[in-house]
Amino acid sequence: MAAEHLYRTVHAIAGCLALTFLFTACSHPAPRSARAANYVTEYGLGPDKWATAWLLTRHAGSDARLVVSMPGEPLPAGTPFDLPSSAIRRTADQSAFEVASARLNVTDPVVLELARYVHEMEINFWTNDGPAQATVIEEAYRSLQHRYGRDAVPPQCYVAFFDRVYQVMSDSRARALPLAAERLALDCGELVHTADKSRERIPEVPIVDVLSAVAAGRKVIFVDVRESDEFAEGHIPGALNIPIRAVGQQLREQLDGADYVVSYCVKDFRGFEMAKALANVGVRHSVIMRPYGIKGWATLGLPVTGARALSEEHAQQALAGCLSNVSACLAREGA
Repeated sequence: MAAEHLYRTVHAIAGCLALTFLFTACSHPAPRSARAANYVTEYGLGPDKWATAWLLTRHAGSDARLVVSMPGEPLPAGTPFDLPSSAIRRTADQSAFEVASARLNVTDPVVLELARYVHEMEINFWTNDGPAQATVIEEAYRSLQHRYGRDAVPPQCYVAFFDRVYQVMSDSRARALPLAAERLALDCGELVHTADKSRERIPEVPIVDVLSAVAAGRKVIFVDVRESDEFAEGHIPGALNIPIRAVGQQLREQLDGADYVVSYCVKDFRGFEMAKALANVGVRHSVIMRPYGIKGWATLGLPVTGARALSEEHAQQALAGCLSNVSACLAREGA
């Protein structure tokens, strides 16, 4: 896989000393203790993961160090985060970043403000009136991935990105200026040596096309990759709740024959990972939606079912009503 090859290449070229410098808790770290505090996670694509990595390595103490493994590899010793079994993880109501901020008793107003934006990017899909700054940061983050390849951005680059976000936010607060997107642009060219964008070809299908396929009687399977508590709160009617760790041959057979297998999360950072993982085990027509994720779905006024939304029966009825005239339905919702 491109991400695995890149990570191993960068690790070999940069060496332990360079990685330690990039992941330490401050620009001029104090001498490291014999037992450095390792924070460990698996490589992934979502901003919550890397904002949390930045927070832990910049605010948890001078001996804090980030260790990243590839999905499926054994985790090294340390404090895990952004993993299903870890204490520092995303829930239906909080991002991993917010959980880590509370555990560290963070009082820095810039960090607390950033926590609101991470929540908006990866947790909130219920409202459309979130802070504009979250959109600016998300677009800059996506631009970083599009420039180098979604699964080819090394951990150091993501941490450096949130260094930049923190610096720009601090300056904007001090000078009472709006958050400027151009100031968030980051050049990771020295870190990214072997980005292979050809491996990330997961189609982005407009939601109108997905709905039109359903209306035409084609087989469309929605795969919600979020954790069970997130899924229970609200999901697309009829969606399967399947975590990325469940991908394998048996799942490929279960999804075989679909015209579209649409993986999604809130904004499709995890959705893209799932779509790619499914394609890698041979699932055909593995795609993501545009606008992205269940946030994009809900923004278009499409029905959601779950504890905080409609019943499955009522959501299915509402969706059936929309499918009777997809273009008119989406036009009515302002799509």
